[in-house]
Amino acid sequence: MGPLENGDPERIGRYRLIGRLGAGGMGQVYFGRSAAGRPVAVKRIHPHMATDRSFRERFAREVTAARRVSGAFTAPVIDADPEGEVPWLVTAYVPSLPLDQAVRDHGPLPEPSLRVLAASLAEALTEIHRVGLIHRDLKPGNVLLAEDGPRVIDFGIARATEGTAATQSIIGTPGFMSPEQIQGAPLTPKSDMFAYGAVLVYAAGGVGPFGEGPMPTMVMRVLHHEPDLSSVPASLRGLVAACLAKDERNRPGPGEVLDALGDVPAGSSWLPPVFMRGIQERVAQVNAALSGALPADGGATAVLGTQGAAHPATEVLGDDQQRTSVLGADPGPAGAAPTAVYGQPSGGQVPPTAAYGQPSGGQVPPTAAYGQGAHQTPPTAAMPPATQATPPSRDDAYADLYRGSPAEEQRRREREELRRREERMRREEEERLRRARERELERQEELRRRQEAERAHRERLRAEREYERRARAARAAADQPSLWSFVKLLPLLIIPIIQIPLGWGASIAWEWFATTELYTGDGWYYPGLLTVDGFFQALYLGYFLLNNVVAAEYLVRCLRTGFVTGTMLALAAALGTNCALWYFGFFG
Repeated sequence: MGPLENGDPERIGRYRLIGRLGAGGMGQVYFGRSAAGRPVAVKRIHPHMATDRSFRERFAREVTAARRVSGAFTAPVIDADPEGEVPWLVTAYVPSLPLDQAVRDHGPLPEPSLRVLAASLAEALTEIHRVGLIHRDLKPGNVLLAEDGPRVIDFGIARATEGTAATQSIIGTPGFMSPEQIQGAPLTPKSDMFAYGAVLVYAAGGVGPFGEGPMPTMVMRVLHHEPDLSSVPASLRGLVAACLAKDERNRPGPGEVLDALGDVPAGSSWLPPVFMRGIQERVAQVNAALSGALPADGGATAVLGTQGAAHPATEVLGDDQQRTSVLGADPGPAGAAPTAVYGQPSGGQVPPTAAYGQPSGGQVPPTAAYGQGAHQTPPTAAMPPATQATPPSRDDAYADLYRGSPAEEQRRREREELRRREERMRREEEERLRRARERELERQEELRRRQEAERAHRERLRAEREYERRARAARAAADQPSLWSFVKLLPLLIIPIIQIPLGWGASIAWEWFATTELYTGDGWYYPGLLTVDGFFQALYLGYFLLNNVVAAEYLVRCLRTGFVTGTMLALAAALGTNCALWYFGFFG
């Protein structure tokens, strides 16, 4: 969790923002608190996407559907404003570890935890698909490991970004997208099952089923390579392999997965201790952030888990309430007042001890000096009366050299105060340097994440441009005529199998047209196919019609695809046909 930056709002709706959780292609995610103090995750849509009316409509539909998903397996949607100036969405914040971070920090999950994860994700997908949603971006970063079980986040909302300029043409994460999602085909719930299998492989081995690499490499592996399931336990390998089938028709549904898993054994904790410690640290961080989010208004905010049932939270010095007793002192029964300051009245309590030699107002008088009382017993003869030690005089120049003298005690106190001041300054300097190092590390990490996101975005754009270029080239190659197709046309152009019937029919049609009232010229009569003139008339006319039409069609296809050789052959065929007809007097 990072701090808020310049330009971030302090509030969105009724939710106060405390820090940044992350950012994505859809918007910025903040950590905040509700009016009642509950932790929430607030997703604020990018302003440039808020201007797209179609996006707003899709976003509103997806939010309405997401509200119907049970919160037992997900982070439920609790509030949203699709119609606001900048749309936003609020979900319950689950103190937990993302699966990718947990595996990165603590290693893969053991088989019992993996089985619990598999069953929980299948139940979550069943609930998501029940309301008609498709997750579309199920990946380790969208799976949270909580104390009471895994949760799925960001379900269904990815669909709202379809068709916007920010999303280009592919929505998802390389290595966790199904083949049909990569190819842009219509998606069904079986697409989520492919990502489900990939997430289980990652949880079992720390790397996805298709390894790691740039987006073009991952796309090629998903489409054409088989997944690596060597890290998956043997008892789950067949199930995961079925989920990662290239053909979605061969993948099981969430219900079939639950039937195959059966009842998963549940113990006191479904995760190893090292994972649970990480989750508990995250819970402590969330509670600390919530406790620091409110201004002090008469009482300190108790952090979750630090206040017992019978022990009030320690008050800040200066609060107008009873203070907690000093460590080691007995606060006494309820209602007892604190010990009075020496020499000051305590309001009805036992008065302070009187100063030596002063009357104490009805108290026992101080002991009289030896020899002043009338009833004192004289000292024994062998023991002379004790004489009081004479302290060094203030006027004595060597008074500060005596052990226990006021000057020596003052110097000791000054040295002790100087040591405490130096120790405090040293601690403050160490704390300042530590915070500066943490801020620098956070800044470097944020810069690295931004650079990684920009590099991934550039790789995705480059892969999409390369894919479009190859698709255009493939379409052009498919439409381009070949030399063999022209060779196959030559017998048709030379042998008068079709030309004679075609020319005879055209001659009969022209003779009929010349006899109608629509034709105003001189009449024309066809002598008949069985005469010499009629036969050659039909032959030449058939060559003229068929050869020119076929050559023109081939020429157009060659010009459209840039096939230069075919263009020259088509022109040669048309020119050769017409020159031969001219030579035999057809045009005369």
